[in-house]
Amino acid sequence: MKERFTVFETFVGAGGSHIGFKEAGFKSVYVNDINPHCIETLLYNNPEIKDTAYIDEKSVLDIDTENLLKNIDLKSGELDVMFGGIVCKGFSLAGERSPNDERNYFYHKQLELVEITKPKISIIENVKAFLNGKVLKPDTPKEIKEQVDDIWQKLENFKGQKSDLRKKNKLSEEFEQEGLNLRKEKEKLVKEIKKNNYLISVVDDIYALYETLGYKVKHKVLNTAWYGAATKRERVIIVAVRDDIDFNFEFPKPKFHSQEISTKLEIEHQNSEFEKPVTLREVFSTINYKNKNDLDNVPMNHSKKTVDRFKYIPEGGNITDVMDMLPEDLKISSFYSRGNTMRLHMDKLAPTLVPGHSNFPVHPKEHRSITVREAAVISGFPLDYVFFGNHSKRCEHVGNAVPPPLAQALAAQCKVLLNSFYKEEVVEAKEKELLKQAV
Repeated sequence: MKERFTVFETFVGAGGSHIGFKEAGFKSVYVNDINPHCIETLLYNNPEIKDTAYIDEKSVLDIDTENLLKNIDLKSGELDVMFGGIVCKGFSLAGERSPNDERNYFYHKQLELVEITKPKISIIENVKAFLNGKVLKPDTPKEIKEQVDDIWQKLENFKGQKSDLRKKNKLSEEFEQEGLNLRKEKEKLVKEIKKNNYLISVVDDIYALYETLGYKVKHKVLNTAWYGAATKRERVIIVAVRDDIDFNFEFPKPKFHSQEISTKLEIEHQNSEFEKPVTLREVFSTINYKNKNDLDNVPMNHSKKTVDRFKYIPEGGNITDVMDMLPEDLKISSFYSRGNTMRLHMDKLAPTLVPGHSNFPVHPKEHRSITVREAAVISGFPLDYVFFGNHSKRCEHVGNAVPPPLAQALAAQCKVLLNSFYKEEVVEAKEKELLKQAV
């Protein structure tokens, strides 16, 4: 039997997925992220990586594939698990999702790495919107791709300008008409793209690529609260198992559940008895608020106007719920960043933590946004985990991370499959030896 399983991670970020696999007993052989502050965070909190893994700070597109196996000191087929929380901004529901956004095609590189290393299990993690993602086919005419890039960029620029003008109360009819014209231009182009069948489903493409490489594939939407995080964040998990392995991967069963979580349960789980989900009150109670040396737990210095606005937001509510109650000087657009307008509830789960304007949602009781530390414990990071970079970047690192409890649940299921695989290998080796002796 193998003593310790290996894991290869792309888009490792601040290390949320790494923590999960580490706690499950996996040894890291490769970590990749282009963000230097993420790598600094990862290595500071997980120093053993320096001894066990090849640390690659290049873009995933620039990974040295020719020397990859040499760098991780493994032969093709020896790697146990490859995990990639692929950058998903191109698929996010926020913003204009261009079908030609280069970030949409990172999975092609991930599958190239799979082809080289041939891991026993390959996992891709992403936002739920990934399931609806469509990209332009490789043979789409160049002029169509250029038109897509041009219009989508103009729309992004328009949204930024509109937000700025709205805050200054300088929106004009002429400017609004410019936006309508861009929308019409986009709709016309989308019709042409659909008419000529230039789009392909991302998930269908991933399935086809995996199957070509010799893998069995399945996917499922999992909720991080099911596994002990205090946030009801949904993630789509795509798991591919090599064809020569006769064992199926079973997605981790939910341990925590309540009516607050809307993610669909499998039929076999619907009548199960679950523990109550972990609340903000529980995770906040673990934080040492007297420790003034914890830089990740330093609250933001909001302006008086912002603090006054926060005071009107009820626990578990949103600024839109009380907009009519606000004095004129505190009113804001209903399209304002949700990070600044949503107050969390102490006895409930947090929604997906997406930092807005460098800060997270409002604290349940205090008139400030939650700190990086509070966001981290909500996501399931260890209390002593230290984050690097400026405040805005540290917020992003927590918000973008795979919640460790979800990663650990997936790692545990990987171990179940791998233990069965290696046990069978030992049995087969013994049988061959007995046959050899008999002859």
